[in-house]
Amino acid sequence: MSPAPRRSGRPRIRTLLPIAFLAVCGHGLRAEEAPIPALYREKRPFLDAIRMSSPPSLSQRVTGITVPHHLLAADLISLAFASVRGQRFDRVIILSPDHFRRSATPFAATRRSFQTALGPVGTDCEAVEKVLLSPLVSESDLFYAEHGIQAVLPFIAYHFPQAEVVPVAIRPTSTMSHWSSLAEVLLPLVTPDTLIVQSTDFSHDFPFEDACRKDQETLRILATGDPAKVALLDQPAHLDSRGAQYLQLRLQLDVHGARPSVIASENSQKYSRERLARTTSYIVQVYSCASVSADAACRVLFAGDTFFGRFVARALTDGRSTPGPSPAPDLSNGSIPVATPQSKAAGDLVARVLRLTGGAPLIVNLEGVVMERCPEAPGAHGLCMEAGLAVPLLKAMNIAAVSIANNHSLDYGAEAAQEMVTRLRAAGIDLLQNAQVTDFGCFRVASFSDISNQPIPRSQCLTEADLRAIAGKPSAVSAHSFPCGSTQTTTRAPVFAFLHWGEEYSRRPGPREDALSVALRQRGVELILGSHPHCASDLSCTMEFCEAYSLGNFIFDQLDPQTSGALLEVTFFPQGTYFLRLHPIENLYATVN
Repeated sequence: MSPAPRRSGRPRIRTLLPIAFLAVCGHGLRAEEAPIPALYREKRPFLDAIRMSSPPSLSQRVTGITVPHHLLAADLISLAFASVRGQRFDRVIILSPDHFRRSATPFAATRRSFQTALGPVGTDCEAVEKVLLSPLVSESDLFYAEHGIQAVLPFIAYHFPQAEVVPVAIRPTSTMSHWSSLAEVLLPLVTPDTLIVQSTDFSHDFPFEDACRKDQETLRILATGDPAKVALLDQPAHLDSRGAQYLQLRLQLDVHGARPSVIASENSQKYSRERLARTTSYIVQVYSCASVSADAACRVLFAGDTFFGRFVARALTDGRSTPGPSPAPDLSNGSIPVATPQSKAAGDLVARVLRLTGGAPLIVNLEGVVMERCPEAPGAHGLCMEAGLAVPLLKAMNIAAVSIANNHSLDYGAEAAQEMVTRLRAAGIDLLQNAQVTDFGCFRVASFSDISNQPIPRSQCLTEADLRAIAGKPSAVSAHSFPCGSTQTTTRAPVFAFLHWGEEYSRRPGPREDALSVALRQRGVELILGSHPHCASDLSCTMEFCEAYSLGNFIFDQLDPQTSGALLEVTFFPQGTYFLRLHPIENLYATVN
């Protein structure tokens, strides 16, 4: 493959430099100024991995990837590069550990170009010169033997033969102040035509089960998207280069507003039939402003308050009270052949939801009671949804389970509530009921309401006795078990809590919610998801626990600007780890109102 011509938009300062300097920059090398030779000279391992990788179908532009540097996991390196297949980049910044501590300064770079098993890779000397102006960066020959760089170069040569690289090695003793300083140096180099490749392996030297626990801690930190939280991780227990992870998160956030999506979480145990006492983990990340779906065994989304009655019903039925079924809009992958009401507004809403979710199953808080017919005078606070509209919509949107642990489930009495349970179960929709734990296979959900309308409106209803349900035997779902449990470990499925709590229109928990959060964590809950406030909060995480205090509204007849909503995506991987990503969403009711 001959290199494509370099784009003319970037000043060609190198033409003003001496001939000897020209000889080691870009792709044009003189014989006496040979490139750094390939550490890995065999083509086949790279070509086999490239040919076997199936690129994900991505419509958005990817601006960064995080890849392993063990060729044992060449398939995962290739998977990440496949996500940027078809895009063009003129510059690739490579962030790698300095494994052997050969750099005299916190960071090292080189003006030398490289030879690889799949062809030459030029160095962007103009950019490297700017990096070397920092007193924290020195020029080094360590790149001859640095596998963090050498393992990824052949993939760059194959996918981006026209690109030039800026190789940066990061000493393990470097600090956050060093990383922050280098980020300021690199920021001007991150143009729209720049790809950032973070070459990083994750947990080191643990048995598989312990490695998975370390990886889950790392995945929670990544879910925040906060570069500063990388300092909480241990090196190499969690990863082999905190500096590389910090720089990737920081540069992506500052330049593109991009966050990570994790498309693979695996371990070297996968490649061995024998039980390994010491393993290495691999967390493959893709950076984009939009979500990137993983080819994972299980992807589930949680959403907040959902209501198909009152003004929502009026907007969706064009004035008809009991619409009949018709085929739902097809997904591109044709995965959900279900029925939806005969209304253009309803069909448009379903299509919009499926575009948001990609057809993944949803678990929502169903706010109100599903009845055959709603009362003519439901009252000021009675929330009712007619089954002829609500049930087909739930099915069409692939809402696999609904929580009825909320203050409106008994608006029309216990008999109406039980009829709703029977009706929804008959339709194949699972129920999360108050003070119960439901087993979905690779995760469990404990559902609680801290608010009640019956017999009078009151709060702080959740009791110590209710919380004991977490330790009890869960009820298994009937129709929507998610076949994504761990295949390599017997680690117990994580417990999430779906709570109806808090103050309306409050984006932050109060003292009551903080106390409940502590109590739930003490009982082993790893993730709390909230509803009721009608506005969405951020996702907050420590290494041990995450909380989305409120997911706000999913579909609810409120147009008040202080309302908002979000989807929480949970991607499970075969080894039992999972990754969280919070997606703010538009007011879906406003789109049909």
